[in-house]
Amino acid sequence: MLTNPVIAVLAEPYKLEALYRADSALFVSQIERALQDHPNAQVLKFWQARLDTSKSHHGLSSHITARPLLYVLLLCLLATLLVKLPVLLPITETWYYFRFAPSIVITALVVFFIKPSLQLRPVTFAIITGVLVTLLAMLLLPDNAQSSSITMATIHAPLVLWSVLGLAFTASNWRSADLRIEYLRYNGELLIYTTLILLGGIAMTGLTIGLFSLIELDIEDWYTNNVVIAGLVSAPILATFLFDDVLHRNSRFATTIANVFAPLFLITIVVYLFAMVIAQKSPYSDRDFLIVINGLLLLVLGMTVFSICGRNHQSPSLLTDSINLGLVSVTLIVNMIALSAIIYRFSEWGFSPNRVVVTGANVLIFLHLLQIVRGYVSVLRQQSRGQRLIEATVGFLPIYGAWALVVMVVLPILFQFE
Repeated sequence: MLTNPVIAVLAEPYKLEALYRADSALFVSQIERALQDHPNAQVLKFWQARLDTSKSHHGLSSHITARPLLYVLLLCLLATLLVKLPVLLPITETWYYFRFAPSIVITALVVFFIKPSLQLRPVTFAIITGVLVTLLAMLLLPDNAQSSSITMATIHAPLVLWSVLGLAFTASNWRSADLRIEYLRYNGELLIYTTLILLGGIAMTGLTIGLFSLIELDIEDWYTNNVVIAGLVSAPILATFLFDDVLHRNSRFATTIANVFAPLFLITIVVYLFAMVIAQKSPYSDRDFLIVINGLLLLVLGMTVFSICGRNHQSPSLLTDSINLGLVSVTLIVNMIALSAIIYRFSEWGFSPNRVVVTGANVLIFLHLLQIVRGYVSVLRQQSRGQRLIEATVGFLPIYGAWALVVMVVLPILFQFE
């Protein structure tokens, strides 16, 4: 079990200060976890007050200075230029956008998080290597749009970079369960803030085109090809800047939304299983139905993870824990149905890149959900305050990254690029 170093040095103020100076972001999360286990410790309350006061003095105006804002804007500009490279060079647009557009955006986020620590450390080399391997794989794979293995490799390239982004976010403390939880929470907040920025961009686009049309100037094509593309590329980068530098990672929208929708999804999945039996719909013969089930698995896994990320392990909600446990348990049933359907399709139609990838993903999700169920059971039985649940949630992150890397590099070679 992962230990909290703050608890080990509670009686040594100089060592606490050293931990804070070594990595303030990690220290904040460790203090929060330590308070959940020792709510009456005066030294922890002092540090909590000190950190809260420090945050209160870093208001919006004092933190949005010219230098970090300029850095982010330059990052957005560079990412936009790279995405628009087919306009400047003789490159096939379909090939380039499918293989590189998502990777360019995620790589920009990686650069955002490694900017404070560009010193040559092993983790920095690992981050650079991960980015280069992914981009080289996409560059060297044959141009065959009919190849399922190449398509699967291209789809999994952003997932490999997602793991690299997690390494950049956690830096040298990548083994820390607390920082891994912070990274998962960041993903939820990134999705929400990016969506909000894009919604604002849609409103701005409609207003701008409408205003220029009133003076009989048609700018729709130019605006779409330039401003809209720049907005799509820049939205995740700006959302990350908002979460990290402006809000100081103190946002819980994803957790709140997950807790609101968890009971609704539990009801929906239970009703869906009964409806599936009554309608005699079978994933064994209906490929589209099987795809829907796999999408449902990913959605429920994400919702459960975001709920755990914001869980108060000192004063947990028994209702929320029970709903999440029920949701994960029912989803395990759906997962088993999906796995049996995939195995059946293997026996009927043999191996294919798509079936191998879907099988591997379903097995990983099944094992991950099973670990989360065991973590929740230990919490509800009061065998732990939540550390086992946290470790069960974040423990599979490197495994997902390793699987994505195998699909990206090994799968096309294994199936001879077919």
